[in-house]
Amino acid sequence: MTCKIIALMFHRVEDQSQHYSHEQFSRYLSYLKQHFPIVVPGDPLPQDGIAICLTFDDAYFDFYQFVYPLLRQHQIKAILAVSPYYIVEETVLDSASRLAVPYPQGMENNLHQTKVPFCTWQELQEMANSHWVQIAAHGYKHANLASKTANFQEEVIISKKMLENKLRTQVAYFIYPYGKMSRFAHKMVSSVYDYGFRIGSSLNQGWDQKRKMIYRIDADPLWTEMRPIDDRLIKQLSIKYWLNRLRRK
Repeated sequence: MTCKIIALMFHRVEDQSQHYSHEQFSRYLSYLKQHFPIVVPGDPLPQDGIAICLTFDDAYFDFYQFVYPLLRQHQIKAILAVSPYYIVEETVLDSASRLAVPYPQGMENNLHQTKVPFCTWQELQEMANSHWVQIAAHGYKHANLASKTANFQEEVIISKKMLENKLRTQVAYFIYPYGKMSRFAHKMVSSVYDYGFRIGSSLNQGWDQKRKMIYRIDADPLWTEMRPIDDRLIKQLSIKYWLNRLRRK
């Protein structure tokens, strides 16, 4: 049998506009740690059963403020997707002001400069130096790579080089902005990254090293409502996996 991997997609864990609470997220993370091995690509997998991969998009400041301490506390790893264009070197703004920018407005109206809702390069460097946070590219300006007008060189190649140069760490994963991609985009991504993560609403049958593709599911309905990862959900995600493969998605 093959270990099945469920890659969970998160954005914010503290956002008053969506009534998201980091205390609730902390309880859900404790539930996951208690019931499943939590892995990133390259970690050894059990022979069967379910493993969980944690992925966080956009690198909002609440990841550094709330998630990163929990990862250290539980000694588990997560992948953080970063779009370098929106990252500033450092800031003296207080935490409350930075957390007050609601999702997904952080990338609008130059707020990344004036309100600094995302992690700074300084904060990202601290996390990249730790054992618990793997940095992934998330495009340079978070462009939709299903669009033919996207600047693929900038989004795929330049984003990787900038992250690696600034953070002095290997960037082996690309997380598609909006979860969307094209065959052309994935061909480029596969040439320079170990894996590309997309939204597929399904689980994964191990790490797909041939296609370099990892499906993710939207985790917000799970953690905000404390829904378990039970047999019913696993069956639904398994069916969607095979539908994705039949449709060559």
